Amino acid sequence: MEKLLGVLTFSEVSDFQRMSLFPAEPQARRDFFRSLPLHAAAACPWYPGADGSLAELVLPLGNLQDVSSIWRPNDSSRRTAWTQQVLKPIFSRHNAGFRNMAQTSQIIDAHVHFFTADDLARVSGQLPYRLPSAHSLTAYLDTLIDAGIKPALVNNVHLSILPESENVFASFDELARLQAQNPSRYGGIELFGTILAEPDYATAERLAHPQVKGIRIVLHDARPHAVGEHAYATPAWRDLFGRLRADQHLHIYAQDPEVNLKVLRQVPETVRTVIDHLGTCQPERGADDPVYVALMQEAKRRGNVAFKGPGYRTGLDPEAVLPFVLRIVDELGTDKLLLQASDGPHVGKDQSGRPFADTFTPLSALDFVARLSDLAARRTSLSADAFRHGARAMVFPDPKRAPIQESKTMTEVVQEDFTFPVTYADGTIELRGRVFRPARLSEEAKALPPVVFNSGFTGGVSMYGQLFGNALAQRGYSVTTYDVSGFFTNKGARNTYKSGDLTITNVSLEDQKIELLALVAWTKNRFGAMPAVASWAMGSVASLAAVLDLARAGGEQISYFVPMCYTRLSALQNLRADAVAAHVAIAGLADDAPIPPFDTGTEATKLGYYPLDPATQAYVDEQLGNYTEAGGVDRWPGCSHVSAKSYKSSVNFDPEADLSAVSGRFPPALIVHGADNTLHMPSESVRLHKVYPGEKGESALLVAGMEHGQQLMADHVIFKSLIDNIDHGIRAHCA
Repeated sequence: MEKLLGVLTFSEVSDFQRMSLFPAEPQARRDFFRSLPLHAAAACPWYPGADGSLAELVLPLGNLQDVSSIWRPNDSSRRTAWTQQVLKPIFSRHNAGFRNMAQTSQIIDAHVHFFTADDLARVSGQLPYRLPSAHSLTAYLDTLIDAGIKPALVNNVHLSILPESENVFASFDELARLQAQNPSRYGGIELFGTILAEPDYATAERLAHPQVKGIRIVLHDARPHAVGEHAYATPAWRDLFGRLRADQHLHIYAQDPEVNLKVLRQVPETVRTVIDHLGTCQPERGADDPVYVALMQEAKRRGNVAFKGPGYRTGLDPEAVLPFVLRIVDELGTDKLLLQASDGPHVGKDQSGRPFADTFTPLSALDFVARLSDLAARRTSLSADAFRHGARAMVFPDPKRAPIQESKTMTEVVQEDFTFPVTYADGTIELRGRVFRPARLSEEAKALPPVVFNSGFTGGVSMYGQLFGNALAQRGYSVTTYDVSGFFTNKGARNTYKSGDLTITNVSLEDQKIELLALVAWTKNRFGAMPAVASWAMGSVASLAAVLDLARAGGEQISYFVPMCYTRLSALQNLRADAVAAHVAIAGLADDAPIPPFDTGTEATKLGYYPLDPATQAYVDEQLGNYTEAGGVDRWPGCSHVSAKSYKSSVNFDPEADLSAVSGRFPPALIVHGADNTLHMPSESVRLHKVYPGEKGESALLVAGMEHGQQLMADHVIFKSLIDNIDHGIRAHCA
């Protein structure tokens, strides 16, 4: 027996079936065998017989020590040891992954090709790969459904060798017939199409089909010099891009990342773009290749570019593909990545020259994506689903979520000051607030709910409230916001007291919850509808508590919930040089003792309320200082000292812990966090997304390039994208 290759020959598989190592039903067993990964020491290539029996197993053994001591062909006891020690763990591990994929309710196939023999008869000229066999939608769906996998969405992409995309339109009719004939089997599957991107072909009539969601530029292995500097900037191409609906995208396929970059730079920046195969089919250049990095940077600058899998054309080993996936997510976020695709029927060859069709089926390709996503999830704090289909809403938007031209029209904004009553346990007072609203309401805007904006530590209207208020009012929303009691316009209303020459502020998240509920009630009364609530940072903790109270009460609930950079104060303590010592010291102080508002890492500030590194302190001092000075109030942060009670009560304020105990109605939510936020960690929002009981999308929206508040500027592309997402979410759920 050779040390690097073991060959087992069996006449039957009863021993393995008794251990439940793979399915017993022959068709399911064949699908399982073919879905096994092929790389060394992870699993095995299988050659099942026509009836599904196990004819031969070939197992790479490169990393196993002393193979001969594990098993010899003529030694039954060592064969048993081989089975238990080597094969059973392999089967068990892979079979679990196979079952998990089959049980996932959100399987989509974002890139597959359906065509008939008649379609292939129209192919002419030199081909970039071997002519494939026909691949019908019906056979594809039957294979998946028989394996226990029913896709929710399938995208039939223009096949690169065909002269047009009539096969895409034919597949729409084919699925309609299937669903009419057998709705229980084929119902609930959405079919979309991406057609050939040629100005003369992608006419207004063809693009008007509601299931057409994109157009595809096909460049195969073109070299950069072969693509003209203005090849896609001609009047004809500009007209084509202008014909795209708001829910349609441009799809670029080129194996060379430099070609992808060259084409992208010629495309109008308003066109949503999807780049195929993670942007490169040249893994030897690596994810740090300067051209690949430049492609990421251009995509990041535009803010509307996503990258699509499945990833096996970048490399057959998920470990080798992982750096490219992580580069995309590091630069752009998971909302710009869509790995879940089969690319069936797997035309072309891998880097070694072996046909992809010899390696993959649609099932094993989707399993490749599952394993790649699981790898990425283990390397990050993100969910595997975020990698599989984080960009689904961008690539295949619901028409209701698609940008509406009128909503982006910058209208004149009117500001109005008002007061609203707030009833605390010890009495009722009036707080000051401000409305930002359009000067003129369009018919569309009349259907929008109002929005309440709150911010947790120091205030709303005097800081980010004016930024979000103006931006959303320009989209047609009426926005109310306020400064929390004890700060800025509400400094003298409550939560401040004197101690000698010091004015001390008490920061109370419990009070902020009560104030927010009062503002929600005032806003509903003024505008006639329950508002959406958008909250910044610690304000998201107060608003989560308000949502929880409304759910617990069983009455009306806010219409939409947007917590941004959610973080509990207890989690922020990890930023301190010595969090335990600071906690013990502050806990030992009297409740009314003054402490600094921030711990910036110095001896004088080590007992500060809010950990803040010097770099963040510097940017917020300039940015928020400018806001508050422009508003004619105290310069940010609006206090010189806070009470020790502020810290004690805030670290124990945790409405998230009560979510599972409340069964009332929760509003749909868009949970947003800056992917590059090093102050309020993205893992906080990822965890909130997992436990939030209301509708919340497939994953938290981690915005690439967004830190904490550094990008919150009216003309910054990331802030504009943030407002886009909030606008789309509210319109989809409330308008």
